[in-house]
Amino acid sequence: MDSSEKEIGQAGLLERFRKSWFPPAAVVGAFAAFVAAAFRTRPAPRTAVQNPAPRNPDAGRRTSDVGRELPILQGNKPARPLDREYSQSAVLGGRGSAHPFQRSLAGIAVGTADRIYALGDGQIRVFDATGSLAAAWYVSENALCLTVAPDGRVCVGALGRVDVYDVKGVRIAGFAVGEAKQPAAVTAVKVFRQEILVADADARLIRRYDLGGKQLGLIGDKSKTGSFMLPNRWLDFDIDSKGIIRATDTGRHLMTAWTLDGTPVGSFGRFGMSDPADFVGCCNPVNLALTPDGKIVTAEKMVARVKVFEADGKLLAVIGPEHFDQSCTHIPLAVDSRGRILAGDPVQRQVKIFSPVAGAVKRMEQERS
Repeated sequence: MDSSEKEIGQAGLLERFRKSWFPPAAVVGAFAAFVAAAFRTRPAPRTAVQNPAPRNPDAGRRTSDVGRELPILQGNKPARPLDREYSQSAVLGGRGSAHPFQRSLAGIAVGTADRIYALGDGQIRVFDATGSLAAAWYVSENALCLTVAPDGRVCVGALGRVDVYDVKGVRIAGFAVGEAKQPAAVTAVKVFRQEILVADADARLIRRYDLGGKQLGLIGDKSKTGSFMLPNRWLDFDIDSKGIIRATDTGRHLMTAWTLDGTPVGSFGRFGMSDPADFVGCCNPVNLALTPDGKIVTAEKMVARVKVFEADGKLLAVIGPEHFDQSCTHIPLAVDSRGRILAGDPVQRQVKIFSPVAGAVKRMEQERS
């Protein structure tokens, strides 16, 4: 691709995002949520009374994404501070590193043997588990996301298409994404068995394709509004080993769950300013990744931070805003086989690696049981 083609591609992407549809419902919903939170009052201190009325076991509860009930998290005080469950253990890229990203950092993925794949500067750079550069190759300058299949193939998403590379970085396939005359704004891509799933932030849906690029179905069109609500123009998702898809619904402040056939199977999340389990701003969470044991890692903007949840919405850990540039509008995420969280800071152009502190995993398991 010559420089003129790159400039046209970048200009087209920016123009598409500038003219993107901004749902009025998202504005109304976010404003209503903000007002509700602003006027939410804390309960008065509990005083001792004789013969108190029987407690309603259903009061103050919300439904989790697996059909069970879980307590509202407002006011919960964990036995251990949530920000002490992970510590920053390494940094890739950035100033002073051996292989800094000079212009951009757009995406992160983890491959076999915990190799780290980072998308930036129009390249895929592959780092081994120790952080040493193992390989690199060029891709489209306007690429926004990537994923690594179990067999080592790398899928890269850009405006209107997905390209597939082999383990040596040779492009072996590719296909267009979206409808005729309406190429998709591809913000996430994943491989599940013989399918490639693609987030289309323009259509506000997840599209399913076979390996040859034939569309098989849609995910998200069975919601109340027929699509995700994305005032920030970004859709992210991940998929577990059983084929359950977790996707961000930023305008509703939700983490949603779906089966492959597009059936919604639950959600959790709400707008809030005080409880760390809640999501702030007009549109959060922005990014997500799943851990090998099924936990959900989310990232937010406005207050740039990363959080770890159980699948039912229980907050387990917080990686605070002191680790990220606060002007980040998204923080790409990945998790390796050891449970380390890889979080990209596109402003500082760094991949920051957070490891569970000693005993954290065991403690989380004990709390879950």
